[in-house]
Amino acid sequence: MFKSFSLPLLVCLSALLTPALAQEPSDGSGKTVYISDDLYTFMHAGPGRNYRILGSVVAGTKVTLLQEDDQEGFVEIIDDKQRTGWVDGRFISNEPSVRESLPQVQQDLDEAKSALQEARRANDLLNQQILDLNSRNKQMQESLQSVQQDYGKVKRELDNKDNKVQIEWMTRGGIIALVGLVLGVILMLIPKKRRRNDGWM
Repeated sequence: MFKSFSLPLLVCLSALLTPALAQEPSDGSGKTVYISDDLYTFMHAGPGRNYRILGSVVAGTKVTLLQEDDQEGFVEIIDDKQRTGWVDGRFISNEPSVRESLPQVQQDLDEAKSALQEARRANDLLNQQILDLNSRNKQMQESLQSVQQDYGKVKRELDNKDNKVQIEWMTRGGIIALVGLVLGVILMLIPKKRRRNDGWM
């Protein structure tokens, strides 16, 4: 009875092990491809939908392409869980998936944000420097206006002094001329008196 029971059991085990052995790839090296981003696909034990489903592969998964069956349009792959099976070739893409490229995109985004923050800090520093320069320029303009006002005041004072000196010189010249004129008149009058006195004698 044991022999009659073990024979069907061995047949069943061989039937289960045959697809599993068919999963082993003949070549460990293969081309890297990706499952399309907009779906998930079933992995079959052989190149066709009539083969047993081994599981599903999530969209965007990076897989290794082992071989292609052009007749059925299926390809043999090794997925990220190291399972070997066949999937519909229409769901295979040579371009990196969004899932695969997302970390790089995130890194690029972080670098762009960091560069943007650095640019903003540099811009803020430049704006502060511009404000400082504007403040210094305003101070210099105020100083220049003050110097110009002082210069105008000093110039007016010098002009007034020049006018006073000229007036003083003119006054002195007039006084000297007047004194000379008076002395000349006096000198002219003195001899006449003496002559008159001499005539009386």
